[in-house]
Amino acid sequence: ASWHPPWYSSYTAHYREAERMKEAMEELLYSYGTDIVFNGHVHAYERSNRVYNYELDLCGPVYIVVGDGGNREKMAIEHADEPGKCPEPLTTPDPFMGGFCAWNFTPSGKFCWDQQPDYSAMRESSFGHGIL
Repeated sequence: ASWHPPWYSSYTAHYREAERMKEAMEELLYSYGTDIVFNGHVHAYERSNRVYNYELDLCGPVYIVVGDGGNREKMAIEHADEPGKCPEPLTTPDPFMGGFCAWNFTPSGKFCWDQQPDYSAMRESSFGHGIL
C-alpha cells in the first residue's frame, strides 16, 4: 500500500500528523494482511519492524518512509525521542488528514517516546531513493 503522510515515523517533522487516518484505517490493512506500506512526506528515511497499533506484531506491515528523494527543502534530522525535541501535541495537526487524535499516546502515556521506539528498525537522514 502507499499514501503520502506516514503513520509510523519518529522524526519531529510531521510527527503523528496522520494519526486520525491511522486510527480509521490501520485495522483494514491489518485484517487484509498488508505486508508493506510506502510513505513520503518526511524528508528522511525510516523503516519499521512489523507493527500494528505501535506494538511489534509479526502479522503487521513493514512501513517505509522514503521522503528524501528529490528533496529541495531541508532534511529531517531531529527525532521526537531526543531530549527536548518532542513537539507539543496541539502543534501537530494536519487539517487535510483530519487532525490529531489527542487520546492516542505512547504506552507510557506520553506524546513521544523516551528512546527510539521498538517499531522503528532503522532511520537515516540523508538524500536518497529506494529500490524494491
